[in-house]
Amino acid sequence: MQHAQTFPPRRRYKLNTLEQQETLLPFVHLCPGRTYAHYWHMPAPSKHAPTDHAYGRECAAHLLQWLKDNRAYVGKGLLSRVARDIDFDDRDGRGQWMGFFNYLEIMMLLGADRVRVYRHVDSQHQLYLAQEQRFSLEARFRRIRLRNS
Repeated sequence: MQHAQTFPPRRRYKLNTLEQQETLLPFVHLCPGRTYAHYWHMPAPSKHAPTDHAYGRECAAHLLQWLKDNRAYVGKGLLSRVARDIDFDDRDGRGQWMGFFNYLEIMMLLGADRVRVYRHVDSQHQLYLAQEQRFSLEARFRRIRLRNS
């Protein structure tokens, strides 16, 4: 596959700390004066839509590999941090984020085809409800222990 814009090198993302892992993603960048990383730091758009779409797809593939390598962090908000930092009003960068999200949609469909979606979300609702009840009980017992101390 030939594109005018080169892709970031492909890699695995398993390291010791979450901060190290996230900053290895090609679109995550530590910025001076900012206390947290910028999650949509992209090269200048190429002005050639197919090239920009391809670069966005490639970045989505990096995100997916990151998720596979860091399963414990899945569901902890990485995609929301990416979306927060995208300037959706930037018409020049549109091809990159469109390629990124379109590829994620394709991959979501591939995953959704393998599960009964509503059954799965019901199990997630039950899991989070049980966790909430556990935290509530633990807090209650901590208060009782503090009172008895």
